[in-house]
Amino acid sequence: MNQSSEETEDQMFGNSSTTESSDPEQIVNASFFDTSNKSSSIEWNSPFNFSPHVQLYEQIYRFYSQNEHQQWSYLFKNALQQTDDPFVLLYMFLDHTIDTSNAKKHKLVLPLIEQFKQVIFNNQQPIVLDDRIKLNILNKICRRCIFSQLEGIIDVFQLNSIENRTLVTNFIEKHIEKHQDIVFISQMVKILGLLQSESIPFEKIIVPLILRTQWDTVRFVIGDNKQFQHKLLKTIDCLISSDKNVVRRLLAQSSVNINATYLDTRSLKRAERKLLKLYNISLDELPNLVTQEKITFLKTLFVRKYIEKRTTGDQNEDDQSWDEQIRDLSQNNHEVQVKLVDLFVDYTDLDAAVQWAHIYQLEDFDIPEQVRRRREELIVNNLSPQPFQSQSLIPQTEDFHYKPTVNQSDIIYIEVDGEVDPFLDRLECSRCDVGSHLPFVGFDCETFMDPTQRTLNTQIVSIIQLATFHPSRDQIFYGVFDMLALRLQLDMKAFSEFAQRLFCSKDFILLTYNYACDTSSLIENYPSMSDALTQGSAVIDLFHIQNYILENCPEIFPFRQDSKTIKSRGLSELVRLCFGKPLDKSLQISDWRKRPLKPAQLIYSVLDARVLVDIAQFIEERTRTLAITWSWSDFKGYRWTNKALKKRTLNNHP
Repeated sequence: MNQSSEETEDQMFGNSSTTESSDPEQIVNASFFDTSNKSSSIEWNSPFNFSPHVQLYEQIYRFYSQNEHQQWSYLFKNALQQTDDPFVLLYMFLDHTIDTSNAKKHKLVLPLIEQFKQVIFNNQQPIVLDDRIKLNILNKICRRCIFSQLEGIIDVFQLNSIENRTLVTNFIEKHIEKHQDIVFISQMVKILGLLQSESIPFEKIIVPLILRTQWDTVRFVIGDNKQFQHKLLKTIDCLISSDKNVVRRLLAQSSVNINATYLDTRSLKRAERKLLKLYNISLDELPNLVTQEKITFLKTLFVRKYIEKRTTGDQNEDDQSWDEQIRDLSQNNHEVQVKLVDLFVDYTDLDAAVQWAHIYQLEDFDIPEQVRRRREELIVNNLSPQPFQSQSLIPQTEDFHYKPTVNQSDIIYIEVDGEVDPFLDRLECSRCDVGSHLPFVGFDCETFMDPTQRTLNTQIVSIIQLATFHPSRDQIFYGVFDMLALRLQLDMKAFSEFAQRLFCSKDFILLTYNYACDTSSLIENYPSMSDALTQGSAVIDLFHIQNYILENCPEIFPFRQDSKTIKSRGLSELVRLCFGKPLDKSLQISDWRKRPLKPAQLIYSVLDARVLVDIAQFIEERTRTLAITWSWSDFKGYRWTNKALKKRTLNNHP
């Protein structure tokens, strides 16, 4: 498959301008005419002579193009009444109309059909057509018409009748076997209801469409049928299976001759994730996607442990948290357990690979050769596996990071709905304690990705942290909102009001870092917050402040690098620019799903909110010292790009 996963995703959700349209009529408009010029190995012929009717046809078209309805309809009605075979005459008129290169004449198809119905069906005249004419109708007219005409043609010639079911089904099966006109055939199957009647196997239609990335046509064929939605997702799930025998069997059932190893499983997984959300189906029904998502998250955990992590805290506690997440991911999933051992080998931690292979009782044929040898060596020498020591795991000195003191007694933990408003009231009252501007309130949130849930790669908001400084008391106090608990207690209106008081407050300045990223997670979790989040009138994004200072007045940062074109490397870099030390991110790997949160997690979580206040105060003092004109009001209110705003204001699927 040549297309990139991004193109595939765009086609699937109607964002592509190069292939299919999201409108089914436009789909068929494009696709039918694309295939009409292709030579077909299925023979058809036209034994009827239209020459005697050409002059009449041109008269009818001339009146039609001049909006003279009465004249053209009279001519056509009179011709139908004088012929012995009105259905054959209609067939010839339609064939001639569609065969012409004059696109304006194509608009005559439906009016001809409607006029025909009035004349013939009112007289209750029986349809008399032999199979040769019906096949010509299918091959020459249906195959070349646009979608808006197709259903009318099928109806007027009664191709959807029980008497014609065998003929039409055989016609469709021939095209499927020869891999011809798959979009046209899919539309025919949809209109005739052949999937519902099981006259055509589901896989024979859907799999070729999937492999051709015809996602708009797939969605049209599936429609709102819940049974078909489940079958579609299970079909894609089968195609991404790591067991290639399963994939080969499905391709054989679908009459598709393609090497299973050449499938673009990455694009298929992206499509399956999107459809899963669109159709609101449980992830539990898709075992292969579950496995793939768990493996993806497993790789993320390994990167955090072996590459990104630098710990200053309790090493045993960190390892225990990591092990718990590993167990949750690999429990009762043999494929994930085998991949887990492979990852330990990739990160050269053979002893850990031996340990986990023993925990899951993996056989020799499940594990790499080097793990087998190491296991045998340990058994022979009666040794125990040794914990892996990476340079990135060597504890750093206490003063390596910027880590202001946080007293746990200053943290207010909010997990009951009745505690929300009192805390916000306290924030709003703090404006009385400051002077020239509104008080600063630092904002951050901690999220986690749970691959065992339907949300897949969506970040689930665990907690929201706030921090503010009371000058009169010389005290910083913190609020931690347990969103996993509050979401079970607050309704949509309450969440909307909460967001309005927080992000659109007139009583404080809400400091954030990379606000756009936070809003994506929050809107995904709490759509009722969308209006307040997109307004963001109380927000100042220090990410933008950082870029502004680096470009316009870099002397504000005492620890700046020489280059004025330095790009942001996150909040930790901004902290380093201001205070000479990066931010401590040692508990970023922590499991934010588990409750209760540990004291170390609570202190770590409020630090990101706290440092935003520290940075704002530092910038204020620094600009005063350097006599640089500075006004926070110049940066207040988040300014969205049109693309970002559109993305966040679109209706969210369940």
